[in-house]
Amino acid sequence: MWLQSIVGISVVFFALIALSVFIYLFGKVMADDREKKKVKPEIIRASDVKSIEMDADIENDGELIAVITAAIQASLVKAGISPECKIVVKSFKRIGNDTPVWNTTGREELLN
Repeated sequence: MWLQSIVGISVVFFALIALSVFIYLFGKVMADDREKKKVKPEIIRASDVKSIEMDADIENDGELIAVITAAIQASLVKAGISPECKIVVKSFKRIGNDTPVWNTTGREELLN
């Protein structure tokens, strides 16, 4: 009876050790795959760009991005994060208003 208990416990611990080694190796394989796909974005400074032709919509979007970025920066400073933290907006995408009428009405009631 003792021999069966020892063998059973040994099998369980061996399986746990094998499982932890498998998970560790799987994490290493997946991390290498993610690092290969990661490409560092190129940062273009405003002083490097000599002239940019913009449409009226793009100018308004630029102002919108500046306002949103400033609001995020102000909230980070208010939260105690250092003001030296630089935020760069790489891209944005406008989304349509496809919410149901009841959802829009509920939001308006909460805001007013």
